[in-house]
Amino acid sequence: MLKRLSFVLLLFLLAACSRQPDDAALRSDLQTELTQTYGDDLFKIVDLQRKGSAQDSTEPAGQTRRVIYYDIALQVEREVELGGWDQPGVASLVTLLGAGSRGVVGVKSGGNEAGDVIEAHGSAIYRKDGGNWVFVTPPGLTSATVPNYESGVSQPVARQLLGTLNEITQSVVNTGSTAAQRVLQQELQRSVARIDGRLTRMQQGYPLASGPEQGEYAAFARALGQIGREHGVRIAALTTGGSVDNIRLLRSGDAVLAIAQADTARLAYEAEGPFESQGQFAQIRALGSLYPEMVHIVVRDDAGLNQVSDLKGKKVALGPPGSAIRTTLTAVLDAHGLKAGVDYEVSELPFAASLPVLNRGGIDATVHIIGVPANVLRDALAEAALKLLPLERDAIQEIVKANPVLMPLNITSGTYPGQRETTTTVGMAALLLSTDELTRDEAKRITEVLYESSNDLLEKGSAQGAQVSIQNARRGLSVPLHLGAQEALLGLESIQKHRVAEKQAP
Repeated sequence: MLKRLSFVLLLFLLAACSRQPDDAALRSDLQTELTQTYGDDLFKIVDLQRKGSAQDSTEPAGQTRRVIYYDIALQVEREVELGGWDQPGVASLVTLLGAGSRGVVGVKSGGNEAGDVIEAHGSAIYRKDGGNWVFVTPPGLTSATVPNYESGVSQPVARQLLGTLNEITQSVVNTGSTAAQRVLQQELQRSVARIDGRLTRMQQGYPLASGPEQGEYAAFARALGQIGREHGVRIAALTTGGSVDNIRLLRSGDAVLAIAQADTARLAYEAEGPFESQGQFAQIRALGSLYPEMVHIVVRDDAGLNQVSDLKGKKVALGPPGSAIRTTLTAVLDAHGLKAGVDYEVSELPFAASLPVLNRGGIDATVHIIGVPANVLRDALAEAALKLLPLERDAIQEIVKANPVLMPLNITSGTYPGQRETTTTVGMAALLLSTDELTRDEAKRITEVLYESSNDLLEKGSAQGAQVSIQNARRGLSVPLHLGAQEALLGLESIQKHRVAEKQAP
C-alpha cells in the first residue's frame, strides 16, 4: 500500500513539474514584457489559456528549457496605430508573444481603438535555474530555411525546383560544387518564374514577382494573393531571386506586378547600377509603398562591439557583389568612417548564410536591408548571442542627404528577442510595382484591394503586411505613381479624412 501511495505521489509531482512554470508566472511575465515594450497603459491581458508545453528541442547543452504554448486575449486600453513604420507595433507584438504572423488576429489597418481585443496563439521559452523557471524569450515560428548552427547550411530553394528537371540537374548536385549549385538555383528560379508568369497570363491573372520561397517578399505576395482571390482579383506569387530579378521580369513582361526596394526601383528607372547596360526603364510605375526595410547591422553580443566604428579592422558580410543594396550598405559604413577593403575586410556571404558563420566567429558582423521582423534574424537572435548596432545620428543625416530614397527609421525595442532598446537606423520603402502597360482600371482595382484589405495581410501570413496603410502609401516612392493607383489613393485618402473628421467631431 505504501509503495502504491509513493508511486501515485511521484506521478503527481512529475505532472506538476511538467506544467512548470505555472499559469500565474506566465501571465505575470507576459504582462511585464508588454509593459516594457509598449508602456503600462496600452495592453491588458483579459484571458490566458495554457495549451500545453514541451521540451525545447533547441536548448543549449547543459540547460533545461521548456516551450509553453498558450492562447491570449489582449484588450487595447487606448487608441494605437500598430502599423506604424518606426514605433513599437505588430513586429514587436509578434516577437514578444512568440506568435507566427497567422497567429495574431484583431490588428486593424488605420489603428485600434480602446476596447478592441487582439487575440494570439503564442509560445514562450523558460529555462530551469535551480528550483525556479526563468523566462528566456519567445521562440516564434521556425522558418524552413533557418540556418543550421552547426553546419551553417540552409536548405536551398533550388531543391524545391529540381523535381521537374531532376535528370538534367542531378549530376550538378552530386558534384558538390557550391558555385555550380548557385548558378543552377538562379537559372531554375528564373525559368520557373517565366513559365509560371506566362501560364498565369493565359488564365487572365496577375503574376507577381516576389522573392525566395521562404523570404518576406514571398510571404507578402502569398498573403496578397489570398486577399485578391477573395475580391475577384487573381494574383499569383512567383518565386524569384529578389528585387533585381523582379524588375527584370517586370521589364521582360514575364511578370505584371513586382515587389522591390525603392532604391533598386530607382536604379532601374535611371539605368544605373545593375541596370546600366539595359537603358532607362521609363515604363516602370509604382502602385504604392508597402512597408519599410531597414538597415540591420548584426554582431555577436560582445562588449567590444557597441557602435559601428568598432567594426574597424573586422570582417563584415555585405552579401554577393553586384546586388543593388550592396552599394547602399557600403555607403552606410562609409558614413561612419569605414571604407571597404581599407578599414574592414568584405565577406560576400548572403545574409541568411552569414548568421551561423557570425555566431561561430568566422566573421565579425553581417549587414543587410530587410523588413521587420525578419524571420531568419528573429530565429537567429533567439538561438544565438547576437545583437544589433545602432547607426550614429550624424551618419544618418549624411546618408539621407546623399540618398533621398533613404529615411531615418527605428527598429523599435522588442522587435527581436532580447532587444531591449530601440535601434536607430535608416531604411527605404518596399514598393509594389508594375508598368504603364497595366491599364488605369486594373491599377486602380489592385491598389484598392491592397490598401482596403491591408489589415488582413497579417492574418494571411505576412507580418510586414500589417505595416501597409493608406497613410504611408506615398511614403518613400522612388518612381512615378501609376495614374490608376493615383486615382485609387485619392479616393481612399478622402475616405480616411472623412473618418478622422467624424471621430473628431463633437
